[in-house]
Amino acid sequence: MTAINSLVILVGENEARLTSLQKAVQSCDRSCVLASDMAEMVATCEDSISQLVVFVSSDTSGEMLEHDNALKAVLSKYLMVVCLHEPSVRSVASYFRHGAADVWSDGISQKDLTESLSRIQDIASTRVQRHQYSGDLEKTNLDLQESLRVLKQDQIAGLEVQKSLMPESPLTVGDYEISHSVTPSLYLSGDFIGYNFVLERYLLFYFADVSGHGSSSAFVTVLLRFMIGRVIRRHITENDHTALKSAPEGLLEHINNQILATGLGKHLTVVAGCLDTETSKLRYVVGAQLPRPIMIVDGKADYLPGKGKPVGIFEDAVWDVAEIQLPERCALVLLSDGVFELVPDKELADKEKTLLEFLATSSNSIENLKGALSVDFIEAPQDDVSMLLLTRGM
Repeated sequence: MTAINSLVILVGENEARLTSLQKAVQSCDRSCVLASDMAEMVATCEDSISQLVVFVSSDTSGEMLEHDNALKAVLSKYLMVVCLHEPSVRSVASYFRHGAADVWSDGISQKDLTESLSRIQDIASTRVQRHQYSGDLEKTNLDLQESLRVLKQDQIAGLEVQKSLMPESPLTVGDYEISHSVTPSLYLSGDFIGYNFVLERYLLFYFADVSGHGSSSAFVTVLLRFMIGRVIRRHITENDHTALKSAPEGLLEHINNQILATGLGKHLTVVAGCLDTETSKLRYVVGAQLPRPIMIVDGKADYLPGKGKPVGIFEDAVWDVAEIQLPERCALVLLSDGVFELVPDKELADKEKTLLEFLATSSNSIENLKGALSVDFIEAPQDDVSMLLLTRGM
């Protein structure tokens, strides 16, 4: 940008006043150029931020300025001094109010002119700095918007990856049906659900909630999907009925070692189960998941026994597998802790009790389950809200 000691533009119609002012400005070692009107000034000015424009005005009362919107616009944009023939307090105040850097009068002394030019130099420097800051801020905002756009695209792509890894819902096997729902608080979810029907007999499922939110937690869910998928494929390939009859024994220990090995600092709560559809025996394991699995029989809901440490924290942790016989008509509900935000009670024990009341007669389908918790009416959940429903004969 140019400096204030560059070319000064004098604009006005009174040649005598322009010539007199030109000599005074030149005596302060400033080069001048004359312009007859604002249009010529605009064409001449190389830098509206710091190049000085002196408007030689015939206005004395300030009334001309009040009705001249074009002049107001020029005053607000350019570094401009107004030179008045007989300035009044009102006219001086009016020009300052609309952006004039200074107001001179005809016959201004050399000393006052020099001091004014020095002050205007400071004003010019401030305008330059403000303009540079504004430019930097605008560039930063543009960069930020671009980063947010790319991040949003990445998250949407990640969401599609997560959705593609989720099982088809519902899955029906004889009189059993398993279905799920995931309502993420962000684009990506730290909750993940998986289930498979293998060797035409065993219904395997797991329900996991990774610590934290967003991309890092979502990446762990993808890792979890492939870790468990690899174990299941091995059992299928080897036609290993023995391992599946004892499943999910050893599964959480395997996942625990794998998560710790990544060094990501993530842990997860999880419920994993294996249902033998021929015997209707359900074997399951709980890794610190809250709320605990809920079993609903004849309109009565109860929490299943089972507890264990979270996965991904303790190196030598072990988890006990529980086994139950499923009745002919029942529903098993798994929920992420995000559902606690949907329950009005304050204390956890009260929330757990209220959940049982909500779900006792509303768990024959995933839609009824969502309706009981008003999941579809949440615009911006504070936490991921996920649910898995396994029903028999319902």
